[in-house]
Amino acid sequence: MKHWCVAYTQPGKEIMARQNLEAQGFEVYLPRFRKVRRHARRIDHVLSPLFPRYLFVAIDTDTQRWRSVNGTRGISYLLSADDMPLPVPGRVVENLQAQEEDGEIVPVNSLSLLSPGAELQVVDGPFSGQIAKFECMNGSQRVQLLLSFLGRDTRICLPTHAVEAA
Repeated sequence: MKHWCVAYTQPGKEIMARQNLEAQGFEVYLPRFRKVRRHARRIDHVLSPLFPRYLFVAIDTDTQRWRSVNGTRGISYLLSADDMPLPVPGRVVENLQAQEEDGEIVPVNSLSLLSPGAELQVVDGPFSGQIAKFECMNGSQRVQLLLSFLGRDTRICLPTHAVEAA
């Protein structure tokens, strides 16, 4: 029976590791999300691993040569204990796959771990440096914040790249 396990990759080698594992016959899952990249006054949307340096590998320890994962180009090591690969608990991979759009692209707003009232710092735009309270994510990957400004609470919506944890 196959179980999802986690492989730790070399820096920036997630895609190469996935290709090499698939060439060996392993089923691999590399969840990604659309990330906003800002550089030189230009904003691009690029696909980035949801868990940098990690990917999921379905392994049947009884029938597959799973030790070859550790020797695969792009892989640093397979997470294991007592010389056996550690299975991913619960239905983590299946839940991620159920949320994806366009194959292995997971919408970031479905993974929001922020609870209403969490404090965020604005890092871009006219409110840069201000602390605001998280209210919710809206459908277009923007965060809705409550900002105390000039003695009043004001609701603002900003792109996700314009805020970070306070």
